[in-house]
Amino acid sequence: LQLEALKTSMLEYLGMDKPPPFKGKSSYQELIRIYRQYQNMRRNMQSFQSGPSHFLHTAVWPLNSQNGPESVTQWFRAVFHRESHITDEFLLAQAQLQLQRPLHNNFVQPLHNQKILVRIYISSHSYIKKKIKSRGQNITMDVTFAVHKWLKKTSDALLIVDIGLVGSKKDDTEPTVQICLELKLMDSKVRNTRSTYGESFEDDSYCRRKSLSVSFEEIGWSDWIVAPAGYTMYFCDGSCPHNYKPASMHTQIKSRLHRLTKGATPRPCCVPAEYEPMILMHYDSRGKLKLTSFNDLIVTKCHCA
Repeated sequence: LQLEALKTSMLEYLGMDKPPPFKGKSSYQELIRIYRQYQNMRRNMQSFQSGPSHFLHTAVWPLNSQNGPESVTQWFRAVFHRESHITDEFLLAQAQLQLQRPLHNNFVQPLHNQKILVRIYISSHSYIKKKIKSRGQNITMDVTFAVHKWLKKTSDALLIVDIGLVGSKKDDTEPTVQICLELKLMDSKVRNTRSTYGESFEDDSYCRRKSLSVSFEEIGWSDWIVAPAGYTMYFCDGSCPHNYKPASMHTQIKSRLHRLTKGATPRPCCVPAEYEPMILMHYDSRGKLKLTSFNDLIVTKCHCA
């Protein structure tokens, strides 16, 4: 019954009365484009839910320059050490590499169109090699994947960032660059406490969050839902004894009235207290690939109201 209610509610939210008919898949290019948007939306969602940013600063020193036929690339290196306060108690939501060039730095090309090479290593292993074009004085690059790998290593592992500024041989201006790493972290203990407090050590019959795993393939929706492959559906269930997880003063009064009237007035009910969103990558009724955000689909906490 819960699964059928979920299916009906999701279809209604998407403005459909039944799953869309199969009309052929999108092109590979379109699939990749929408999937990148899907990943960006998930990262932004996680960043919004995460705690304050942590900035890692380090010294930057020049490496040897590389000479080409008409250009020269000046390389710089920044080495980041894992700071002691960044422990396994934190979950990484997003990591961004920030590059800043002083306004007086006229090395080679204009600041808005300068070629920049980026190489990222974890200790001696290469993880990212990328070529970008600047669009201003400051540049921000998402490096969540590399930093996630770095934080899973031992505490003495190094994150090495090499930046190459490509310029003309005619320009004799000495280039400079400042490099900073911004980490958005979530306290895993706080997150786990929020979702399990009052649930793991109490009577199973009391109001608590329960779960049901949903696979879109198993329910026959994998042909039109691209991502995610499934999710854990949480719901609130259980009784609400007097003063148990009251949502408000009104709930406490309601519970007291239930006791005084010996059940003549209804007692509080177990209902969701907090939610997290879920992003769905899917085909609509016209066969068009799109993204939809369900802002209140995933229950993270229950209370009595």
